[in-house]
Amino acid sequence: MIDHFRDHLAAGKASPGLLIVSQGSAIGDVVEAVLYVWALSDPAELLDQAYYLPSISRHFFTR
Repeated sequence: MIDHFRDHLAAGKASPGLLIVSQGSAIGDVVEAVLYVWALSDPAELLDQAYYLPSISRHFFTR
């Protein structure tokens, strides 16, 4: 998916952003990370960016 995303951007096309999730991720961790992204980011910040979830919640939002 990330290769397709890079090709898409290289072709001059825009994207609202990409959230990448490992198939082995726990669903609760993924849901928590998506909620953090939704609640704490401005959609403009996500444009043309790729983020790996759920690791973003562990690195940026400590409990």
